Amino acid sequence: MRRLMLALISTLLCGCLATPTVAPTAPVLMDSAFTPVAGAVTVEQLFALDPEMRQFTVKAGRAGNSDATRIERLVELVSVKRGFEYDNSATRVAAETFRLRAGNCMSLVVMTAALARELDLGVQYQLVKSPPIWDRRGGIYLVNDHVNIKLEPGLGSSDWSVVGGSGRVIDFLPGSQVRGYRIVQLSESEMLARFFNNLAAEHMVDGLPDHAYHYLKQALALDPTMGAAWNALGVLYRRQGLEREAEQVYRYVMALDEDPFHSMHNLSILLASQGRLTEWAQLHRQIELNRLQNPFYYYDMAEASYNRGNFTQALSQYRKAVKLADYHHEFHFGLSRAYFQLGQLDDSQRSLTKAMKLAPRSDKERYQLKLRAFNH
Repeated sequence: MRRLMLALISTLLCGCLATPTVAPTAPVLMDSAFTPVAGAVTVEQLFALDPEMRQFTVKAGRAGNSDATRIERLVELVSVKRGFEYDNSATRVAAETFRLRAGNCMSLVVMTAALARELDLGVQYQLVKSPPIWDRRGGIYLVNDHVNIKLEPGLGSSDWSVVGGSGRVIDFLPGSQVRGYRIVQLSESEMLARFFNNLAAEHMVDGLPDHAYHYLKQALALDPTMGAAWNALGVLYRRQGLEREAEQVYRYVMALDEDPFHSMHNLSILLASQGRLTEWAQLHRQIELNRLQNPFYYYDMAEASYNRGNFTQALSQYRKAVKLADYHHEFHFGLSRAYFQLGQLDDSQRSLTKAMKLAPRSDKERYQLKLRAFNH
């Protein structure tokens, strides 16, 4: 999965700000504007094992099994051939991910870490500095980073020669899309902050602002310098009518974050809504070009071209969207529709097959029915 680092924005941006020489002061959290929630996910629940998971760890961790053997058993367990699937639709705790045999990369990493810890294996969380993953839900753009996990023999083990001196990396992103990218190690606090930031964004999309605020507070308590969480908080404030506080947060992120473009764009939206057009124009000049890196920019144009009956233009625009983000089933389905209208039936079928493979379970049946129509 690509970790939902969730920089919630309305389109990608471009620009460059100078690195501050003095650390900015963090905005005050607005507890009074939100209602405390009950039943929220805790760190303990996040890593809790269910009976089936415990049964696996008992067998894999039985006396006589080396750490290398335990690692290989765990790697085999979480593989596609054992029924586990990449599903970017939700961030789940370990037990739920195991039960459903599906999850985004953060969910699958947490599940694997929970099992590895029970097996007394070493765990290293890793951020892959690959191009971000884009998603759009409920009118909100979600820009997602990708994380994976490295399993290592426990302290005192002599199994390094078996599993390799650098451990065994498990990556849940389909295919080989992360090869060659720089890896940054994450502490457990940093990884957990990203997990709770994911939950916050998902609850914001679902119209649950109190839950979103709760999880953002957890994320920022774990990693106070996480720009994506602060940016999401600014979005939440603006959606709740706290515009002055939202602006303070956006400006804080712009001073704090080495990649401030998402907060810059969110600030530009706020300035435009307030009629502060001179300030908006100054900021907009910095961010306009980078919208071309947003795959949904091309997808939306493709949909409009298709609806006008300009299928050749739609095909070109769908291709641009796929080139930027080939992991979205909707983009491949758009390609399939355009190819079909242009009479390129083999290409249409191939794109539809790709869409089905990438789709979450809820959409697979719809694509399967369309594929059957090709064969009759």
